[in-house]
This record gives sequence, structure tokens and C-alpha cells, in this order.
Amino acid sequence: MSKMIIKVSWALVAALLLLGGASIARAEDDQIVVKVPFAFIVGDSLLPAGDYVVKEMSGAPSVVSIASADGRQFAYTPTIPLSSEQSPAKPELLFEKFGSRYFLARIVMEDSAREIVLTPARMERQLVAASARS
Repeated sequence: MSKMIIKVSWALVAALLLLGGASIARAEDDQIVVKVPFAFIVGDSLLPAGDYVVKEMSGAPSVVSIASADGRQFAYTPTIPLSSEQSPAKPELLFEKFGSRYFLARIVMEDSAREIVLTPARMERQLVAASARS
């Protein structure tokens, strides 16, 4: 995929989320609760649509956990911080679409924003790994 297609995908996914995709609820300062209306990939895990609790790990803020509200689904992912100029003011999750799958790409918490480094090659590997695990 070219960078232009990826940028267009980001814009479409962001627009989808802003128009009623994932809905965010504040739980505690260090976590957000979100309803994701589609299946998505985080690392090697394919997570189904549903309600999730997303939080930074205490003692390791570069690692974020994503857990389903019922506790059946769980994933960890390494992240990198975004500068304050790049981070939106309200909590949200942003996804990148690759092929027909969505990948968690950015997590904006109350006081920080974190990005998951995604490249087409990495997304392809994660897609293969997630498919093998499901």
C-alpha cells in the first residue's frame, strides 16, 4: 500500500469513528472504556467487536492493555508517545484499515497519547499471526 492510500485510510477510519464508530466512556483517569463496532487486530490478537477497557500498564507506560469487558479477550501492545501537538483533546481510539481488517493504531487517554507503530509489512505479519491463532 502506498503512503497516500494509508493516509486516506486513516482519514476514512477517523471519520468513521467520529461519526459513531467507537464510543468512549471515561472510567478512571488511567483507563478508558470503549465500544468497538468491528473486529480489530492488536499485535498478534484478533479481537471481536465489543466493549473494551484500555489502559496504560502501571510501571510500564509504554505498554497498553486492551481487555474485553467480560474478561475473555486480552492483548498487550508496545506503544510510543505522541507529542502534545499531535494528540487530540479527548480520549479516543484510532484504527488503520489494511485489506479488510482494522488495526489499532493510536490510543488517546485523558492525559497522554500513544501510537502503535504500524507499517504495511508489520500489519501483514500481524494479520497472518492473528489468523493462525483464531
